[in-house]
Amino acid sequence: MMAADMNVNELKKILVVGLGFRTGLAASNFLARRGVETVVTDSKSSAELADIIARLDKNVRVITGKQEPAILDEGFDCIVLSPGVPKKIPLIAAAVERNIPVLAEIELAWRFLKGSVIAITGTDGKTTTTMLTHYILKELGFHALVGGNVGIPLISIVDESSDDTITVVELSSFQLETIDSFRPDAAAILNITPDHLDRYDSMEDYFAAKMRITMNQTEDDFLIYSLDDIALSGAVKTSRAKTLAFSIDTRNGDIFYKEDIIFFRDSGERRLFMKTKNMFLVGLHNIQNSMASILLVRSILEKRGLELDYDRAVLACSSFKGMPHRMELLGVFQERTFLNDSKATTVGAVAMALRSLIVPGVIILGGRSKGDDYSRLSPYLRGAVRAIILIGESKKEFAQIFKEYNCVEADTIDDAVVKAMGLSREGDAILLSPACASFDMFKDYEERGDTFREAFRKLGSGELKWN
Repeated sequence: MMAADMNVNELKKILVVGLGFRTGLAASNFLARRGVETVVTDSKSSAELADIIARLDKNVRVITGKQEPAILDEGFDCIVLSPGVPKKIPLIAAAVERNIPVLAEIELAWRFLKGSVIAITGTDGKTTTTMLTHYILKELGFHALVGGNVGIPLISIVDESSDDTITVVELSSFQLETIDSFRPDAAAILNITPDHLDRYDSMEDYFAAKMRITMNQTEDDFLIYSLDDIALSGAVKTSRAKTLAFSIDTRNGDIFYKEDIIFFRDSGERRLFMKTKNMFLVGLHNIQNSMASILLVRSILEKRGLELDYDRAVLACSSFKGMPHRMELLGVFQERTFLNDSKATTVGAVAMALRSLIVPGVIILGGRSKGDDYSRLSPYLRGAVRAIILIGESKKEFAQIFKEYNCVEADTIDDAVVKAMGLSREGDAILLSPACASFDMFKDYEERGDTFREAFRKLGSGELKWN
């Protein structure tokens, strides 16, 4: 790891490991522009990376097709690790043995970033909470930036920051693995449920990676968490930050939900904040995300000695239209409501989507398994779905796990939509909420969701026949 007191401005030669389209590219160019001798390495071939290499600063040297420990013989002051590259690869293990500091792009960026920082992690809901928090701050009139796991490398917006800036950062567990001194003024851990168990040795390791978001916080900082997550509620007691909780299941949170209303708890008394029927966002998980965002905004303003303008905050929450592929309402066709929840790649996300349905329906499940115990979905499916349409590599596995339900296999999204129409009734919901990664059939969850949206469009135009 990188020593907290190390001056990054004194580093002369840096190796960037992983030339990703976003992070590796942005980090390499950032360093090269500051006169640092920068080398980037990736296991992919130069042909595979040609488009990215073309966008590199001319002073960046590229080593492709290998990531061997021998590269370190050149001598580097430190290594910047892209989040998609596991820290267990031989090159990084060798760097640690040689006492070469290894840091995340997030860590590098944080050391140059000005102003206040809000950081958000969790298994599900990170992007919506990040973008809503940023949106509320902008609507309140603050100079707010957004970056991190949302697809905008934090390093790429450093130069836009000033002392007045509030930067909202989404962080994955991969990014948190190699932070060292990163310290957010306000942080949120939305939830921690099984995910990425193909990368982590155990759920405990994954949990520990998420908890790193608060490891450098002090009593002057804030940590927001879900009171409904029992393990998380216990773990946050180890944080030195001031903790604030949100809840949809109890009235004990600092902010909580009851009967379509979000309340604050101030000095033991409850205070109405807003009616959720006025929100564009759909689903209980989006109510959780909204409560986390409000606590984050209120916390960062309190740290700055400012008060939250509740009326303007309510207007901001009400006008935020949400993110694509996250319980996205596509519309209604022949009395069936179509919901695109392609981003739901975990059991926890799908469970919350099912809890949010106010009518029964048909769910489209499947893809590339992420090593979770998918039988945990059964209690949420019961009574919520008439049928399950199975897609992707997991079809046979899921057919066994969910054999008590009416399961039908489909080869494509179009095929799944046609079969969902046939198995549903007027007034039902048709929900794409896969609980799996998309890489067996699509390049990412966005392409999967876009394909579902296109199938809905084709239904309406008559291009896709179902009866």
